[in-house]
Amino acid sequence: MLMNNWLIFADIDKLSEQLACDILDIAEKSIQLNDIFRIVLAGGESVTSLYKVLNNSKSTWSKWQVYIGDERCMPLKDINRNDHMINKIWLDHSKIPKQNIHFTHAELGPDRASTHYEDVLKSVGDFDIVLLSIGEDGHTASLFPSHFYDENKSVVVECNSPKYPKNRISMSYSRFNQSRYVFKVISGHTKKDAVDLWLKGGSLPIGKINGNFERVYICKDALPLCI
Repeated sequence: MLMNNWLIFADIDKLSEQLACDILDIAEKSIQLNDIFRIVLAGGESVTSLYKVLNNSKSTWSKWQVYIGDERCMPLKDINRNDHMINKIWLDHSKIPKQNIHFTHAELGPDRASTHYEDVLKSVGDFDIVLLSIGEDGHTASLFPSHFYDENKSVVVECNSPKYPKNRISMSYSRFNQSRYVFKVISGHTKKDAVDLWLKGGSLPIGKINGNFERVYICKDALPLCI
């Protein structure tokens, strides 16, 4: 049985509209209370529709501070990088000031890029929202099942990813968990097995990040048959 923090949608468009509404609501409340809104963005196909909705939305964009949960160590502007997709769909057209967008320099390689992003995050408090998606194997960001990461750091290196490319950097479990809200976005029939294993208590990266409050936004096509 699913918990009441799991929201089920008929398709990705309806999911994205609701998720965008929730994000914008939390953003405005955070800005009213603290004069700032901090969000960590995810990569992957499940969030592309969300970014399209946000691109056509209104907010106090000047108060947004934007971070990225992980990145693939590839040349700048490589189409396989997460920031390429996010910029193309949303941020290149956004009113968020460029100085408020804090992405990685993954093109420098995992060691230098992780050191740089670690320095960036040192002065950053808790996030308001962390967005996560899930891979077919249950990984999230660039944190993979059965791989071990240094939880004393905010940014960790992955040099043996089972998915292309092998070299990546990611926020750590501990840093992701320093968030008021963690919103997990899941769509696509290829995610069914991972969701099934997660619901059965399997030790998957997606299940290790909850923040202060966790909510799952999932399309019907990603639900296991047993649900």
